[in-house]
Amino acid sequence: MSGDEGSADALVENSLPQNIEADDDVSVGSPPEVDGSIDDDALPTNRTGTISSACFNLLSTMVGGGSLSLPLAFHRAGNGFLAPLMLFATALVTEFAFRVLVASAPAPNASQRGNASFESVAQASFGPKARVMSTILVSFMCFFGTIGYAVLLRDMLEPISDFIWSEKTRLTSNFGMLFVVLIVTPLCGLETLTSLEKYGATSMVSVLVLGTCVMIRSFQCVVASGTWKIEFWPESSRLALDSIPLFISCFVCHYNVHPVHNDLQRPSKKRVSTWIRWTTWSATSYYMAIGFSGSLYAACTSDGNIQGNILLSFDEADPLLFVGRMCLALTVTLAFPMLTIPARDIILRSIEEYMSRQRITEENNLEEPLLDSHDSGDATVEQNPPSSVTSSPFSHRIGVSIIVFWSGATAACFVSSIDVVWDLLGSSLSILLSYLIPFGSYLILKNGPNENNLFSRMLCWVLLGYYIPLMFISTGNAILNTFFIVS
Repeated sequence: MSGDEGSADALVENSLPQNIEADDDVSVGSPPEVDGSIDDDALPTNRTGTISSACFNLLSTMVGGGSLSLPLAFHRAGNGFLAPLMLFATALVTEFAFRVLVASAPAPNASQRGNASFESVAQASFGPKARVMSTILVSFMCFFGTIGYAVLLRDMLEPISDFIWSEKTRLTSNFGMLFVVLIVTPLCGLETLTSLEKYGATSMVSVLVLGTCVMIRSFQCVVASGTWKIEFWPESSRLALDSIPLFISCFVCHYNVHPVHNDLQRPSKKRVSTWIRWTTWSATSYYMAIGFSGSLYAACTSDGNIQGNILLSFDEADPLLFVGRMCLALTVTLAFPMLTIPARDIILRSIEEYMSRQRITEENNLEEPLLDSHDSGDATVEQNPPSSVTSSPFSHRIGVSIIVFWSGATAACFVSSIDVVWDLLGSSLSILLSYLIPFGSYLILKNGPNENNLFSRMLCWVLLGYYIPLMFISTGNAILNTFFIVS
């Protein structure tokens, strides 16, 4: 473990400017001080993110309804040994991927908010076409994540809808979900994810309450029955393969790493490492607890199995689990802006960059005759970069957010189950976005003669050699499970 942490910390260290020592707790890109520190009052900054807000914002995207499938993953893979080992290994790789993404971006300026993004790193690595592909990929992940969470919210609120309306139709079943979507829509017009710090903290409290409810009922049932169903290995390798997408999906939030890092105050090596480490292992600890305890409840079900959503395995009339369901509804509700804002920002950046290129082209066309007639030697046209997304008017932000958010909510009205969505996304797009693009980008961007990162590069190659075939195998397995009857 210490070797992995050392190599991971080296990634952040290698992204520091040369005039800053790795051990100095100073901001990346900031002027070095004699005492190795910075006077915050003397250095104006528009970065507002703290380590706690950065952790909450990333955790709010990562930890949510997907954690309710972990008891099934533990039950399939062997809750006594192999499943915890698989979860731990996925967490290690995910932390490494977070650090790779940060190290691959340009060194930020401590006094100015950064402008790095997942798609800009992909473009710098693989060219303009990769930017388009990564833009579509992140947008798809956010869009289908919104659909999945909307379906999950609808299922949690359906008892309330059934109580209000005696006749069950598509409209009445989805009314509660659409009403919540209407209420939370204004939050999707906020400028940055840091603005959602308080909501992220509330979401994490709700998740903890939900997990506590599941753990209490699971242990109560196991103790009462005297049956502890602990398996060290899966019954077949196929069951272990089925569990891999569930583990990976629970850690997907990589498209929000750069937006959160862009707003982090004093993004020194030490602070960035603390943020990444706390985020990854806080989520892992929760996943381990709810996955193991929830899998024990299989001994208390009639068929000895666990549902894909662990809450469906419990009695609907259980008052404690009703509290858990309401906490899940709150968690999902507060996660909607975390899914909508990244997709919205991508669309706004694309529009602004297109308009900027159009203006530059028009200026060049107007400037050419003037340069020719005056025989000027300076033919350079100043090309201002496109404005940041945070400078976009509120009307633009809320307008694009409504299109993205309500398109997903409308699509969710026609989806009966989220199992297909989670399985296919976790086995294909999640692996591509979470591991293949970050590791490939790092190998290309950090290939200079002055880079002291041999171990990190070798590790990237090894992980690519593992995850590329795994993506194809898992996708094929997901298609087989979805469209064919598997015995």
